[in-house]
Amino acid sequence: MAISSRMNVRRVLAIVVMVACALGTATVAVAQETTGRIVGTVSMKADQSMLPGVAVEALHVPTGTRYTAVTAANGRYNILNVRVGGPYTVTAQISGFRAQTQKDINVGLGESRQLNFGLELESVTESVVVTAESAPLITPDRMGSGTAIAEDKLKTLPTISRQFQDFARTNPYVNTSLGDEAGSSMSVSGKNNRYNTIQIDGAVNNDLFGLGTYGTPGSQTYTQPISLDAVQELQVVVSPYDIKQSGFTGGAINAITRSGSNTWSASVYGSMRNEDFVGDKVPNAYGEADDRPVASFDSDTFSARVGGPIIKDKLFFFLSGEMNRRSEPTGGAADGTGVNNYRDPAQAARFRNILISKYGYDPGGLSDYNGDTDSDLLVGKLDLNLNESNNITLRHNFVDAARDVTPARTSSVYGFETAGYTIASKTNSTVAQVNSVFGASSFNVGRIGYQTVRDSRDVPVAFPSVYICNNPNTFCTGNNTYNLLAGTERSSGANGLDQDILEVTDDFTLLKGDHTITLGTHNEFFKFANVFIQDVTGTYFFRSVDAFEAGTADRYQVKYATGSDPRRPTEFAAQQWGLYAGDQWRVSNALSLNLGLRLDVPRLTDKPAYNATVDTAFGIDTTEVPGSQLMISPRVGFNWTPTASGKDQIRGGVGVFAGRTPYVWISNAYGGTGIERIDLSSSNVPFNPDPLNPPINFPPGTGAVSVDTIDSDFKFPMILRSTLAYDRELPGGIRATVEGMFTKTLQDVFYQNINKVESGARTFWGAPVYTNKNTGFSNVTYLTNTSRGEQQNISLQLQKNFPFGLYLSGSYAYMKAKAAFEATSSVAYSNWQFQTTNGDIYTEHLTRSFYEIPHRFTAVASQTFRTGPVAHNIGLVFNAQSGQPYSMLMGSSGASVNGDGATNNDLLYVPANYSDVVWRGTGAPTEAQWNEFLSRSGLEGYRGRVAERNALDAPWTQTLDFHYDFEVPITAVKAQITFDVLNLVNLIDSNSGILRYVFNQTFVPLSYSGMDAASGKPIYTVNSGMLDEGRPYSTNSLRSRWQIRLGARLTY
Repeated sequence: MAISSRMNVRRVLAIVVMVACALGTATVAVAQETTGRIVGTVSMKADQSMLPGVAVEALHVPTGTRYTAVTAANGRYNILNVRVGGPYTVTAQISGFRAQTQKDINVGLGESRQLNFGLELESVTESVVVTAESAPLITPDRMGSGTAIAEDKLKTLPTISRQFQDFARTNPYVNTSLGDEAGSSMSVSGKNNRYNTIQIDGAVNNDLFGLGTYGTPGSQTYTQPISLDAVQELQVVVSPYDIKQSGFTGGAINAITRSGSNTWSASVYGSMRNEDFVGDKVPNAYGEADDRPVASFDSDTFSARVGGPIIKDKLFFFLSGEMNRRSEPTGGAADGTGVNNYRDPAQAARFRNILISKYGYDPGGLSDYNGDTDSDLLVGKLDLNLNESNNITLRHNFVDAARDVTPARTSSVYGFETAGYTIASKTNSTVAQVNSVFGASSFNVGRIGYQTVRDSRDVPVAFPSVYICNNPNTFCTGNNTYNLLAGTERSSGANGLDQDILEVTDDFTLLKGDHTITLGTHNEFFKFANVFIQDVTGTYFFRSVDAFEAGTADRYQVKYATGSDPRRPTEFAAQQWGLYAGDQWRVSNALSLNLGLRLDVPRLTDKPAYNATVDTAFGIDTTEVPGSQLMISPRVGFNWTPTASGKDQIRGGVGVFAGRTPYVWISNAYGGTGIERIDLSSSNVPFNPDPLNPPINFPPGTGAVSVDTIDSDFKFPMILRSTLAYDRELPGGIRATVEGMFTKTLQDVFYQNINKVESGARTFWGAPVYTNKNTGFSNVTYLTNTSRGEQQNISLQLQKNFPFGLYLSGSYAYMKAKAAFEATSSVAYSNWQFQTTNGDIYTEHLTRSFYEIPHRFTAVASQTFRTGPVAHNIGLVFNAQSGQPYSMLMGSSGASVNGDGATNNDLLYVPANYSDVVWRGTGAPTEAQWNEFLSRSGLEGYRGRVAERNALDAPWTQTLDFHYDFEVPITAVKAQITFDVLNLVNLIDSNSGILRYVFNQTFVPLSYSGMDAASGKPIYTVNSGMLDEGRPYSTNSLRSRWQIRLGARLTY
C-alpha cells in the first residue's frame, strides 16, 4: 500500500479508526514457571460428599498429550506440569458413576485452573459434557500480585515496536521512561529498571552486566530477545510468594514461547514504515503544535513461523524468524540541509578543513547521514513426549543485532560522522527442560541453560578524540558544554564485553495430603571479559578552533591497560547458588497457605589486583571483594475465602526477595584498581594525531589517579515486600480487586567518594566544604550499602468479559516511593557525581525516588467479532499519569559549590528573600520575575533552604493507542491486515498527546558564581531565558506524535 503524503495517511487512518470502532459497537502470577496446573475436587452430586479414587484425565487436544491423576481421600486431585494454553478436555470417571467431561479448558502460565466435578450415579449411560467458562478470579492459589497476558491479548493490544514492554505496561505497577524514544526502559513498583529480571520459558535471559535499558542481552542495540510471533503468553509478577522465584527487587517478566502441535501451522508477516506514517507536528512545551516533520526514515519488519508434528502425538517442532531493518538520518547538519542545523556552519567547515589539510584526517561531511538499526531473531524448539511420565523441551534462540550510534547534532553542537560508532551484539541461548511425573503424587522439573553474549563496538576510523569546548570551559564532555566533536568516540576505542552464563535448575514437588511440597535449587555461573578503556586514543580539549589550529590542548586525558596489550580486558567470574523449600498447604476449602524459605549465595571467585598506594592512603585492600553472602528469604502467602458464596477472597503475604547487582558495578572494582589500567591527565599538551601512540610520557600535570573500590562487606540488593488484596466478583460479571503493597529496602547500593573529606569550611547555607584527603588521587569511589528506602503502592482494578467478545478493564495506581541512592550509570564515578546532593555527600538522605509516579490511570478495551467470514479485532489502551519527578539544581561557574569536585549535582538553595543574593547574567530576574518563577515551579515552600531531591513534578501525560485487524479466509490461507496507531489523540488533534519530561530529571536554571566581596552575599548568574515558563521540559519528539504501523499477515 503506497501513500504519498502524511496528510493522506492521516486521513486514511482516521477513517480506519472510525470504521473499526463503528463495527465494534455494532456488535456490542509467575516468573520461573513454564507450565500450569489443573486442580479441583470430585464429589457425589446428590449429597456433595467427596469421592476418593476417581481417575481424572486431561487431554491436550493440539498435541494429544495426556495427563492423569487420582483423587485422594479428601476428593481432591492435582494434575501438575501441564502445557500452557489449550484447549484441554478433562474427564472424571469411576465405576458406578456417569463420567463427566469438561471441554475447551485453557490453562494460563503458572495458573492452577480449578475444575470441580459433581458425579451422578450410573442410572443412564451417557456421560455429561460441560463447556468451560472463563478462568475464575477466585482461586486458592492466587496470593501475590501479578498479571498474565494471554495470546488473545497479545493479538489485540496495540504495539508499534513489537516489544514486551508494550504489553507489560497494562500492569498498574509498570511504568516506562518518557525520555526513551521506544518506551522500553521499564520500572516496576518504583524500583530501578536494572532491578528487574527477564526470563524466556522460565530460564534467565537478563542483561546481567546492566549496560542496556531494556533489561535483556544486546539491548544496547535496541533489539528484542525473541520475536513477538514466537511468544504464546507473557507474565508480569511483582510480589509472588512462590519460593521458586527470585533474582529481582523490581518485577519479573516471563515469556512462554509457542510449541508445535499435531496440526501443521505457518504464518508470515511484514510491515513497512517511513516518515509518512508519523505526524508532522509535535506539541511544544506550551501545548501548541509546531510544524516539525521528522527526517526521512525506513523501518521494515519481516517475520515467519512454522510448527507441526515430526511424529504425531510424540515429537513436535516450532521455528520462528524475524528480520528488522531501520535506517534514519541524524536530523542534524552544518550546511543548512538538516532538521536541526548547526548555528555556525563556517566554524564547522574551518574545523573540518584543519583536520584534513594539517593532519590528513577527513572527519566526515557537513550534511546529514543515515544510521542503521538492524536485528535478526531466530527461535527453534523441539517438544518430545518421551512417554506418559516424561516430556522434554529443547529450545535455542539466536540474536544478531547492530545499531549505529550517531553523535550529537543540534543547533549548538555538531559531531562529525566518524565520531559515531556501531554497537554489535550476538546472543546464543540453549535451554533443555525435562518434566517428569513419578506416580500420582510427585513430579520434577529439571532445566539447564547455556548462553553466550558477545557485545562489541566498532569505530569508523581511529583518530584521537577532539572537543572544541564552550569557552572558557576546558573540560567538556557533557551536554551543551562543547560545540564541535571529531575523532574516535572517547568511550568506544576499546569497548567490548563477552559473557558466558550456565544455569542449572531443578524443582521436585511432592503431594502429601493437603500439602504440595517443593524442594529446589537454582544456580548460575558467570564469566565476564570486559573491555572498557575510555580515552584510549587520547582525548584533547581545546577552548576554540583557533586553539586547535595552534596545536596545544588546554586539557588532555588518556587511559590504557598495563602490559603488552593496551586494550586488555578485565576478566572475572561469579556464581549464584540457590536452595529453597516450600509448602503450599490447603488448610481447608476456605484457606490456603504458601510457606517457604530460600537461601541464595552470590560468590565472586576472582580477586582484583593489589594497589599498595590505595591501601596505605585509605586502608582499603583492593584485592578484597565481597565474599560468599548468605541471603535468607523467608516468605508466607495466604488466600482466604471469607464467605460460602465463593465470590470473594482475601489474599496476600509477606516475604524477602533477593535481587542482584548489575555486574558492571562490580567490574569497576576489578578494572579500576589503578594497577590494570593507567589513567593520566594533564594540561597544555601538544596535539598528536597518532591514535596508536598517544602521549603518555610526561610529568603529572593537573590531574591525578582515579580508583574504583568496593566494600568487602558489600551486599546484593534485598527487599521486604508485603501484599494485601481483596478480590470480589460483583453483580453483572464485573471482577474487582483492591490491592496494597509495601516494600522496604533491606540493602541497596550506595556510592561514596572517600577521597573527599571535610575541610572545616562551610558553604553559604551551612553545608560542609570538602577537599581531597590525598592529593595523589582525584576520585576514589567506594561501593557500599544503604538500608534506607521504601515504596507504597495501592491499586484498584475492574474488569469484565462480555459474552459477545468485548473485554473491558480499568485500573488506578497510587505510588509513594523513597530512596537514599539510585545508581543510573555504568561508570562508578558517574553514579557518585550524578547523585544530587544538598551539600552533605556522606549522609544517606531518604528522599523521593526517581521512579515515583504518584497517580496512574490505565484502561484497556478489546473487541472480537465477525461479519460473515471476516474476523475482526479491536484494541484500545489508555494511560494517564503524573509527570516524572525532577530536581532543581544550581550549577557552578568555577569550582564545585561544596568543593567535592562535581558540578551540576548541587540542589538549588532558594534564598529567603530576593535581596539575599547578588543577581548577574543576561537573564537576571526582577524580584517579581523571581517570585513568579518560584510559584510556578513549586519552589515557593523552600525559601531559606535547599530544595529537596526530586521535589518537583513534570506535567501529567495522557496517551491513547489503538489496534485494529481483520482476517479473511481465502481457501486454505487466512489473510490479515493490521493497523496500529500510537498516540491516537495526536492524530485527532495535533495540539494534544504531548509527552513532556525533564532531561536526566534535573534542571539547572542558574549558576553559583562565588561570593560578592562587597556585600558578602552569594552571586547567582542566570542566562537569558532560563527562568521562562516551560524551560525545564523536554518533549519526546517521536512519542508525542501519532505513529502508525500497517502490517499484513498470511496464516496457513
